[in-house]
Amino acid sequence: MNHREFILVAKQDIKEYTHGIETNYLEKGESLTVTEDDFEKLQKNETIERWTREGMVKIDKYMFENEVAYTQVTVEYGTRKLGQRKNK
Repeated sequence: MNHREFILVAKQDIKEYTHGIETNYLEKGESLTVTEDDFEKLQKNETIERWTREGMVKIDKYMFENEVAYTQVTVEYGTRKLGQRKNK
């Protein structure tokens, strides 16, 4: 199974608004990893939502640098034997 993880770099501070309090979710230059589905939503000008401990952050593509790095990950599952001998 293959999938891609996209690494977005914030070009501005991204704020979280919770119960009337403004805090930094990401500071300028920090990175955020998103799935391929979320990346495609951002490309279509949609907003993605990230849940935090206290609330939620709404993120759009203009909060990040235009050039995005990605990592393609291959996941393989299987089974192996330990080579145990039968006890008599």
